[in-house]
Amino acid sequence: MNVQQINDNYARQIERIENNRTYSDHAKKVMAAKAFKQAQDAMEQIRQQELKAIEDRREQLQRKMFGRESGSADAQTVLARRDANDRAAQIENPRVAAEMLKKAQREGDHIYAQALAAHAADFGWSDVLTSYADHQPGFREAAKEFNQLPDTSATSEWRMHHTFAHVVVPPSAIADASPHQVAELAAQELEAA
Repeated sequence: MNVQQINDNYARQIERIENNRTYSDHAKKVMAAKAFKQAQDAMEQIRQQELKAIEDRREQLQRKMFGRESGSADAQTVLARRDANDRAAQIENPRVAAEMLKKAQREGDHIYAQALAAHAADFGWSDVLTSYADHQPGFREAAKEFNQLPDTSATSEWRMHHTFAHVVVPPSAIADASPHQVAELAAQELEAA
């Protein structure tokens, strides 16, 4: 189900509960709490799946841009990548990074070139990235898509809007109840209600 289907299904359930004259007020609260919790859980699952899809895509694009292949690598490659990352991390000047990148590209040291480009991306050294992109097929396309992905960090405006888009409004029967009370109502058996 998608967000709209969950909202529509939830609205129909609440309408049936509220319009039923045979249920006691307490039974309506229990049923409303169960419907609310079910819709809320479904929304949270969709929200998490959407976040994971964006974060997975971001990781795929980073691997494509900076050459880190998915799957396992042999021990020698792992050590070479670790060494290259350590050496690149020591560079604090974009001009030095650009010079080292040219040297790595001339010598065919792709692992060090990738490490330098990833380091440059972390610091926003666009000249280094441009030079790297000139020798890396598909880099610009992957970077463009990467930059168009929403910011999923916990404090981003997009994340706030995304979270609010997956909020379920409690029905009037439980609107004044605390989250703890709603959870208790939802856990009750209907026979006891």
